[in-house]
Amino acid sequence: MSHPLTILWAAPLAGAAVCAFLGARARYAALAFSALFAGLAGALVLTLLANPALSVVNELGPVWAYGISYRLSADSLSIGLIALTAFLNLICVAASWELDVPAAYWACFLALASALTGVFLARDLFLFYVFWEATLVPMFFIIGLWGSSNRLHAAVKFFLFTFAGSVFMLLALLALVSAHHRATGVWTWDLAALDASALGAAAPLVFWGLVLGFAVKIPMIPLHTWLPDAHTEAPAAGSVMLAGVMLKMGVYGLLRIALPLFPELSFSALPILGGLAAFSTIYGALCAMAQTDLKRMIAYSSIAHLGFCLLGVLSRTSQGLVGGTLQLVNHGLTTGALFLMVGFLYERTHKRGLSDFGDLASRAPYLAFFFGFSTLASIGLPGLNGFVGEFMALSGALSVLPILAFAGVLGVTLAAAYALPAFQAVFWAPAGPGSVSAQVADLNLRERAVLWTLTGLMLWIGLAPMPWLAFFEPALRGLVR
Repeated sequence: MSHPLTILWAAPLAGAAVCAFLGARARYAALAFSALFAGLAGALVLTLLANPALSVVNELGPVWAYGISYRLSADSLSIGLIALTAFLNLICVAASWELDVPAAYWACFLALASALTGVFLARDLFLFYVFWEATLVPMFFIIGLWGSSNRLHAAVKFFLFTFAGSVFMLLALLALVSAHHRATGVWTWDLAALDASALGAAAPLVFWGLVLGFAVKIPMIPLHTWLPDAHTEAPAAGSVMLAGVMLKMGVYGLLRIALPLFPELSFSALPILGGLAAFSTIYGALCAMAQTDLKRMIAYSSIAHLGFCLLGVLSRTSQGLVGGTLQLVNHGLTTGALFLMVGFLYERTHKRGLSDFGDLASRAPYLAFFFGFSTLASIGLPGLNGFVGEFMALSGALSVLPILAFAGVLGVTLAAAYALPAFQAVFWAPAGPGSVSAQVADLNLRERAVLWTLTGLMLWIGLAPMPWLAFFEPALRGLVR
């Protein structure tokens, strides 16, 4: 394979093109190309694990006008998130298998996977921006065409918020590249070649422009209002990709661009950004407690969980960086599983309210087991994946700004306060007069296979986290302050 990184993002895009022309048989092509994409990502992970000295895989291509170049690179951070993208994309195809959807549905998921992979691979900032914007199009259609009753409003709101954030990011990137050209006479968008010192007094404005663009995608309070609507209206598989991977783009942007280019500014901004991250953990949990819709509750919980990731990353300590990055993966697994199960309930009953069910544990024991397991992982039960990431992220924050760590601990407590009562209301409380629990059949073999895979990974990471932490550590070492 002479161009392994190009093949990695091009394979799902080719699958999207094939699906668009296959009509009713598109689901088979989607499954085949998703499996191929997962295999390629897995092979790259194994390549890095088998060759510890090979910390980065690079691929260079032509250089175009104004220094724009085709430059791809993959380290353990990139490959880990690409592997998560490939895995969740395959899970989404398997979970959607029995849906009566057109070929475009399958094509959109593969196109989204391709664009996300490009974001994690691009080291030319213009190429990065192109892939970044390309993720908006398939997700807009996934929400707007196959979502719930208020899907068009949610899709437009999602697009406008995230596109507006991207505009600030683009302006910051243009300022960075232009300042470098004025200082050196050379046009380049190569991340490795750019130096923020050329910005002079404009550096804080550029830094905050980048932060604003990434904060919308995370989403950071108060730029979060698009997320609950998008999650609530998106189909279950769309929510999995949105929460599991797309929200990670903002944190990845901070790790890949903002923190390396502006190390001193990012550290001086820690009280503000860390304060917002800590506030997000509490605010997201309190909002989740107030919800009566299961899907909306999980959507607000995502805001809280991303707050933990940010606390760890912004601490710039080895524990915080590795723990926050691992928590990105943990959140994708646990929240993805919860969104899928709410989707399975909605497919059976067209209901998602806490009061719409009751006594489901006796009617659907497999569903009760998997939902309870994923809920415990989500709230950070020791022995499961959420505990490892949250503990290390909070440990990193504790060594820098202890008050933020204490706020994070409060967020952990509040997570149990909304998740466990919701689980009890749906699965163990007596069914009320309006209950639709009688319509709920237990999980079939395909659905159980999907959830066994997700919960197995949650348990694996929880019981044996060291290989996962060691995998991410080399890519983050240079960010430690």
